[in-house]
Amino acid sequence: MPPVMPLSRRTHTKSRGGCFECKRRKVKCNEARPICAGCIKHETPCDYPSAVGSPQRMPPTPRPRPDRLVLPSLPTSTADSSVATATRGIGALSTGPWQSLKPDLITPLKRLGSFDMEDITLWHQFITATAETMSGPWMTELPKIALSCDYLTHGMMSTAALHLAYLRPGQLERYQLLSVQHQDVALGPFQIAMSNITTENCNQVFGFSLLLMVSHFASFRALEFFFPSPVAGNNGLSDWVIWHRGCQTILNQARESITSGPLAPLIGEEERARIYTEAAKQLSGDENDKSLENVLRCLDESPSIKASTTVAELEAYKDATTRLRRLLKASSQTEDSVIRRAFASIWPVVISDTFIQLLSQLQPLALVIMAHYCLLIKNCHSCWYMEHRAYHMFDAVKRNLSEEWTIYIEHPLRVLGAGPGEDDAHLAI
Repeated sequence: MPPVMPLSRRTHTKSRGGCFECKRRKVKCNEARPICAGCIKHETPCDYPSAVGSPQRMPPTPRPRPDRLVLPSLPTSTADSSVATATRGIGALSTGPWQSLKPDLITPLKRLGSFDMEDITLWHQFITATAETMSGPWMTELPKIALSCDYLTHGMMSTAALHLAYLRPGQLERYQLLSVQHQDVALGPFQIAMSNITTENCNQVFGFSLLLMVSHFASFRALEFFFPSPVAGNNGLSDWVIWHRGCQTILNQARESITSGPLAPLIGEEERARIYTEAAKQLSGDENDKSLENVLRCLDESPSIKASTTVAELEAYKDATTRLRRLLKASSQTEDSVIRRAFASIWPVVISDTFIQLLSQLQPLALVIMAHYCLLIKNCHSCWYMEHRAYHMFDAVKRNLSEEWTIYIEHPLRVLGAGPGEDDAHLAI
């Protein structure tokens, strides 16, 4: 009988070319570049040793994710205290396309001010197609400004890539990755410019900030976009609230220079929207209005709400509801898609800090009012980066609202609860 040979252990080839994050987490890295599968899954920066066989070293000091932006505190006028509070110590913003990127996608990394033929294609897409969907000075004035501002040029290319991802779903991952790469190289110089806004750079900063807002709407997927995550480190504010208020802060700081500059038509859109809203003080009594009137009645008549809510909180609820009623009426009285988008941008800016905190705490009444704000977002559905966003937002509200409060969102539920219908499925850009 032959001797029994001892079982040999399977050999294991240790990966020495993995990224620092996988080494830190002690997991096997698939070494996909520029971003490995593990870093895509965990949405973390992906850094590799400079060369295979290079000496082992500790992972680099954690830095902001490439698709996240930390806004510095900006000085504002005393009349704009709500914006100042919202932007003081502001947290991170996520553009969110990482979740759907394939780990085997390989595209050349981007460098600030360095452009290849693919980038020229994105530039052409922006000035010939994407800008037209955004109206105003995007097609003519913004490209002129960008010629002397590398980070704004990258911002335009990032936005064009998102537009192409929308137009060409078969190449979704490719264009999303291009968008993230261009935005990545632009964020650092943009943050530096934000820390010192002048008459010379204010239009560049303001233009890029608006492109970032488009990016967030076009690419968000996670519920944390609407409501704060306990680990997001964003001081209890959600991305959509932060960025609307952040853009307004930039405008407030340099309003005179922006109003007299090439982006002045954007301020004109804001003023037109405010005129419409002022004219809507006489409320309409339509279904939107009746539903919000029911919310106000609940605030005035419910003993349990009065017992558990401070005077300041009640006033915040009433103020947010009244402002939303006017905006919904004004939005229903125009078919101008640009003005409708302006209406949707006004409400997150004018609501009080107290209401923002109630919303960040997922207070039921704040969520009920938020459900009605989704109706305002739905009026913007003809714009490619706003398409279906009302349904995503409303779904997030429903997930955080207990059944006993459903009676107060019956109207939004009828309009949005079934998801996009045939009329919304294939909208014109």
